[in-house]
Amino acid sequence: MSDLFYRRFYLAGSLLICAVTLLLARRGIHMLQLESYFLRQYVRHMAKGLLPAAVICVLACVAYGFFPDAGIFVLPACVILLLPFALKKRTEIKPLKYTARIKRMLVVYAIICLGICALCVWREFYYPIYLLPAFNTVLVFLSALASKPAEWAIREGYIYSASRRLKERPDLKIVGITGSYGKTSVKFILSEILKQKYSVLTPPSSYNTTMGVVRVIRERLRSDDQIFICEMGARHKGDIKDICRFVHPDCAIITSIGPQHLETFGSMERLRDSKFELIEGLKNGGTAFFPWGNEFTEQMYERARCEKYYFGFDKSCLASAEDITEGPQGSSFTLLLDGSQALCHTKLLGRHNIQNILSAAACAYKLNLNIEQIARGIQALEPVEHRLQIVSTSPMTVIDDAFNSSPNGAKAALEVLSGFKNGRRIIVTPGFVELGAGQEEYHYKLGVQIAASADIAILVLPERTGEIKRGLLASGFDAKAIYEAASLKEAAELLGRIGAAGDTVLFENDLPDNYA
Repeated sequence: MSDLFYRRFYLAGSLLICAVTLLLARRGIHMLQLESYFLRQYVRHMAKGLLPAAVICVLACVAYGFFPDAGIFVLPACVILLLPFALKKRTEIKPLKYTARIKRMLVVYAIICLGICALCVWREFYYPIYLLPAFNTVLVFLSALASKPAEWAIREGYIYSASRRLKERPDLKIVGITGSYGKTSVKFILSEILKQKYSVLTPPSSYNTTMGVVRVIRERLRSDDQIFICEMGARHKGDIKDICRFVHPDCAIITSIGPQHLETFGSMERLRDSKFELIEGLKNGGTAFFPWGNEFTEQMYERARCEKYYFGFDKSCLASAEDITEGPQGSSFTLLLDGSQALCHTKLLGRHNIQNILSAAACAYKLNLNIEQIARGIQALEPVEHRLQIVSTSPMTVIDDAFNSSPNGAKAALEVLSGFKNGRRIIVTPGFVELGAGQEEYHYKLGVQIAASADIAILVLPERTGEIKRGLLASGFDAKAIYEAASLKEAAELLGRIGAAGDTVLFENDLPDNYA
């Protein structure tokens, strides 16, 4: 065969390798998006998943090195072996969103791949082509790195636009909400209460990152909005400070501080300091609200140099509750608010939701709502989706708490489950993520708590839930009442076989796609 044939063959093969590499890149870029474009987190999660593809590519290079004349066979063999990894079907909780940023990154990625291939074909040196899929993580990393200056400029432009819109509205009151858990619940509770008097801008769920907040301001802020409730999430120190560069709240609510995202924060102290960035970002004359009885929020309260109040289950708090009755259909309590009181009813489940209500009541009171308006707002509350939400009552009662991912939240949910006395109590859970070195300990404690609250446990992903099982067995839980499932789908099928009318099922926690 002529040199021209081989040259054309390797050119076609190079393009095919590029195509396979682009398919492999989808997962890498997806993971980068899920990790909020933090490159360090991305590399850590991707390293293991790409090992098989890397081995195939290295073996292809070795084969080509020892048998260069067999390159015509090695190339298609390499492609065929890589295709299963590239085309592997994935069940994604959060699918890849082809945003403008992702599209720009894919263009940069393709340019880098094609440039490498063109150089290799021109120089008739094909080893790097075989290695392209093996270095997919590196290629995604380089694409993200090369895109950073442009992305920074675009990002800052959007932030400036949002900042300008807020400056045009000096009359707009802003409430910032952060904490380890309960942020979204408090946001929707506060919104419902404040709607008794004001026009309120309430962002959708999970719009709590810098660019999420920017998008809400640029796309949803109306001239007649009187209050903007801004939920602020954080996975790294500085995330909330970044939002407070352009959002300067009049009021700040700290929901609670507990173990969450410890994998990225490293310690509870760093997590606490990250949440305190909201207090530091308050306007002059701003007001802060803290939960009573939490070690870390009490430390924050002492540090705060602003008007500040507690809320919680102590009469010394600005907003507190007494005469609490809880049941499967909701709760009743007497709201104590700065010397006034009112009987309140809510459909929300659990004592922790009463605390969430108290935080909103305290803030609403300081925004000039009276106790009667606040009580009406509490009466109108509906459960927040995936947060202790009863989604079915027949033939089984099904409680959806899938959004929760914290030890404190799981404990609260199990307390609710224990209150259901008719039939058996069943929990379906994959455990927690992002708790760092303490994850096994928290899983063991979860097993102990489940043993005290449930009759049947279905553990999703046995390779992750071993410590939960150990905690169950150590607490005397019946081993025959512990079931294991490889996926949520398998758990649902198992539930269909063992569940009976009158049972109560709690779906506790879900794994984000990063860890699926």
